[in-house]
Amino acid sequence: MTTTISLDQAGASLAALSALATAAFGLLDASKAFSGGISNIGLNHIKRAMTRFEGTLNQALGAGEWWVLIRANWINGMAKTEQKAVARSLVKLGLTPATAAGLAAALGLDTAKLTAVAVKLANGTSLTEQELNLLGRLSAVLDARLDAGFEMAEQQYRNVSRMLAGVLCIALSIAARAIWDVSGESPPPWWVAVAVGVLAVPIAPVAKDLTSSLTAAMRALKLGKG
Repeated sequence: MTTTISLDQAGASLAALSALATAAFGLLDASKAFSGGISNIGLNHIKRAMTRFEGTLNQALGAGEWWVLIRANWINGMAKTEQKAVARSLVKLGLTPATAAGLAAALGLDTAKLTAVAVKLANGTSLTEQELNLLGRLSAVLDARLDAGFEMAEQQYRNVSRMLAGVLCIALSIAARAIWDVSGESPPPWWVAVAVGVLAVPIAPVAKDLTSSLTAAMRALKLGKG
């Protein structure tokens, strides 16, 4: 026996898949109430990228205090560009004659020249054009190192979040199938429940567009039939 699905049913199915994915992502977001929850994913990449500047960062805010700020910004969902700007500012803030050697080694710059620049900055002395160029190179290399850490962190967070959301979608779909079974009505096969959970996450981002397209197609067909 062949089962046909109307455009209305297809649109409703897409909306249901989107709602299921939204529920799964909502549960993941709720985990942030417990020490950051899902938001802790990816932080290891940021910490690894910034630990090489630890001496300078400790000078800026105190031992370990810089990580409290960086972690808080990440967990609270601050825009990535702003997070990198804060991290960059902290590194530059901690540049002193005492920390210049460590920062130069971390960024591959000339230690003696950067130390001389740090001394001038501490004394409020004007910098030469070459010293300004050195600071420009410092900023460029620092941005590249920070970009790598933050981009890898975002990629890991995005991928793991989608995977966990998919697992939750499957679990929610199976739970709904079990409740349906208890109600006494004729439920769909178990494999359908699993398939619904698997499809929910990848379809959710385009569900609205697909539903709109199907609705427009249905209207066009009705007009053509009339």
